[in-house]
Amino acid sequence: MKIRAITIGQRIPFLSDNKELESSMSAKFDNFYHFNRELVQKFNDIGIEVQTKRTCSQPIISYEHQVYEKNLNETLSRIHNQLGILEGLLNVYEIDYLAACTLLADYQILKYGIYEKLFLNEVPQFIKRRQKIFTSLHVASSENGINLSALKSGAKIIKNLSDPDPFNNLKFCISSNVNPDTPFFPAAYHLLEKPSFGLALEMADEVVKVFEKSETLDDAQKNLRTRFNEIYENLVLICEEVGNKYQIDFNGIDFSPAPYPTAEKSIGTAFEKLGYEYFGSYGSLITVALIKNSIPKRDKIIGFSGFMPSVLEDYTIANSLSDGKINLDTLLLYATMCGTGLDCVPLPGDITEKELFYILLDICTISIRLNKPLTARLMPIPGRSAGDEINFDFEYFSSSKVMDIRRLTKSNQNDLFFRKENSFKFI
Repeated sequence: MKIRAITIGQRIPFLSDNKELESSMSAKFDNFYHFNRELVQKFNDIGIEVQTKRTCSQPIISYEHQVYEKNLNETLSRIHNQLGILEGLLNVYEIDYLAACTLLADYQILKYGIYEKLFLNEVPQFIKRRQKIFTSLHVASSENGINLSALKSGAKIIKNLSDPDPFNNLKFCISSNVNPDTPFFPAAYHLLEKPSFGLALEMADEVVKVFEKSETLDDAQKNLRTRFNEIYENLVLICEEVGNKYQIDFNGIDFSPAPYPTAEKSIGTAFEKLGYEYFGSYGSLITVALIKNSIPKRDKIIGFSGFMPSVLEDYTIANSLSDGKINLDTLLLYATMCGTGLDCVPLPGDITEKELFYILLDICTISIRLNKPLTARLMPIPGRSAGDEINFDFEYFSSSKVMDIRRLTKSNQNDLFFRKENSFKFI
């Protein structure tokens, strides 16, 4: 097991004077630097490696006066400039990444208009120009429904980000029902004035080890819950001690067992240890529910805290895709039990915005009807078709193939994608 990320939430004074922003964030990041060093050392002392140190902010468009009082072109120019300032500070204070959520579009359904659409058109450039900047677009919630207009913008962003480098979509997701201070990227965001932090874990290997030693489903569930509780106890005491010292509130731990692209650190391998012939086989849905049900129901459990089928990040899942044993329907089925949704899914390069919109709509619908957090991080691969091999030069990705999908015709222009319906809410 490793700590995938220590994620600190901190509000950023976007569009304030550049010197004021730099001075303010330098002081805050300096405190984070010392906090991170001590927390990392505490984890290292008990044999746990920390992979990344991260921070996240409030949405860039938060409808404060400094946004709406500015000309849009001026606003975009200032944000590009300030993201550059922030990226420089990240380097100085040894913070690996920043997630700056673009917009909580579900809350702004009534305000969402041409300003927001034009602003979101620039999101791909926020990502393409910066190495350390992630962002997300929160489009739906059980409380407010689905912002269909924002969802169409999200599909457009995904398509734009894929060209020429599909890797850019690693740094963007569509999210639904995701709460503040979820520590996994790109969905992380923070709302309060006071800083706080949480942990994201890489521990698919712990699930593999437990399942390997369990003879029955009942044993697997009990043994996994016991192991998760042990991990919880070990981490919470350390986090609360260091957080109190630096006056950074500890939100909790996201217990989603994130994978690493080797067989022994794959959540797909864990399925096979329970006797399933391959990841994605019929009957394996119970294992998704078992993993979720084994997560402790404790005060400091936050975020997704469920099954995480990240396709390209997981060695065995990536192989199942290559062998044609999983598809989008498999992943959507698993998402109904509990998961992060559709993560790092390689799609045909010629997928249309309309097809992306409907895939995103399915994720949002599942999220809202089951009142659970889900995201979609989709990766169209330019010049590649279903079944073509893909191999990124990236430590956290396995080799795989482009996923086959059911295609839509271009002739139907009287469907939801083309109609002027801005939002939908279940009654």
